[in-house]
Amino acid sequence: MKKIVSAMLALGLLFPAEARAQSQSSILPVMTGAYAPAEGGCEAAAAAFIYVEDRAIGANKTAGKVLSVKQDGNAYTLDVLWIEAGSDEADGDRDTVTIEVKDDRSFVFSNTASKKTLMRLCS
Repeated sequence: MKKIVSAMLALGLLFPAEARAQSQSSILPVMTGAYAPAEGGCEAAAAAFIYVEDRAIGANKTAGKVLSVKQDGNAYTLDVLWIEAGSDEADGDRDTVTIEVKDDRSFVFSNTASKKTLMRLCS
């Protein structure tokens, strides 16, 4: 077991970019990870971040279960059930989220509670 862990660490040191390689989300043509507002950047408050996962999105202490996705060009309309940490799905709030994809590392985010905000991937 020690040899396997040592080999994995060695490969991570030799090829750091590959060791932390990100994958593309299944619901949006962007990389998974934390996105911060372009204004303020990755130093912005955690509450401003949007987290893109393989099949979900998230925000500050809130998981977003994506119920449906509609695509119109580079714009994606998501029907999202926001569930606060520690709450049940039955207590979630439905929302419509619009994401206009710029490239695989940036998009414009908006929903019923916010204005359009350019978001960029934090590496």
